[in-house]
Amino acid sequence: METLYFTLGILTVLVILGFIGIVNVWGKVSDLKIVERDLTDHINEIADDLNEELQTLATQVHDETESLDIEIRGEVKEFSKYIDSRLDKFEVKLNTRLSKIEAAVSSVIVNTNK
Repeated sequence: METLYFTLGILTVLVILGFIGIVNVWGKVSDLKIVERDLTDHINEIADDLNEELQTLATQVHDETESLDIEIRGEVKEFSKYIDSRLDKFEVKLNTRLSKIEAAVSSVIVNTNK
């Protein structure tokens, strides 16, 4: 009989310790779920902030690209005008010299045919 009481006492202690262990594990799992939820919320906030920053950066890059494009087009237009002006002056000088050469050749031809 004593062995039965001793065994029941040990089983009672083991059941109580097991129950306390289960409650402790349950509490820690609950705490971990809270931490997981907080971390998930924090990660989502960081992802949203990062997305906003990337969008802002993309907008700034686009605006800067547009500004540079407009500036480069203006410079190309001015350069083209400058080149056209120089080519026109060159053409006028060339035509003048060609006219003088034609007049000289004509006078030589006329003088040699006399």
